[in-house]
Amino acid sequence: MKTKARRMALFVTMLVFTIGAVFVTPASAGTTGSTTAQATCTGADSCWFTWGRIQAGDCTMDNAKWTLRRNGSASFEATIVSSDSNDAWLMWVNTLDSNGIVLGPIHHGGDTKFVKGTVKNVWHWWFAEGSFDAAFFDRIHSMRMTSHC
Repeated sequence: MKTKARRMALFVTMLVFTIGAVFVTPASAGTTGSTTAQATCTGADSCWFTWGRIQAGDCTMDNAKWTLRRNGSASFEATIVSSDSNDAWLMWVNTLDSNGIVLGPIHHGGDTKFVKGTVKNVWHWWFAEGSFDAAFFDRIHSMRMTSHC
C-alpha cells in the first residue's frame, strides 16, 4: 500500500510541475522566465547543459552551464550582473525526459532554490553545487531553468 501511495504522490508532483510549466511567460521586468537546454545523458558518465544570455528583470546571466554526473552530483557556473543595486538572481532547475516530463529538481541541502546576490553593474562569477536523483540519469534529455531577479 505504501508503494502505491508513493507512486501516486510522485505522479501528482510531476503533473503539477508539468502543468505549471505551461503557464510560464518569457522573462521581463518583474516576471519569472523559463528556458530549456537539451543534451542526452544516456550511457555517459556526465553530461552538460548550456544556455546563452538570459535576462530577468534588471539581471543578466551569461554562459550558464549545468554539469550532471552519473552519481547524482551536479555543478553550475555562470556570470551574472544587475543594472540595479541590491538584486539577487533566483533560479530553480528541473531535469526532464525526452517527452518533457519532469524527472526531478536539482537541489542543495534539500532546497530547490539557488540564490546569488549581485552588485550594480559588476559582473560576478557564480558557482554552485547540487544533487539530483541519480536513478533518473539515463533518462535525462533536457533541463528547464526558471529564473527571477
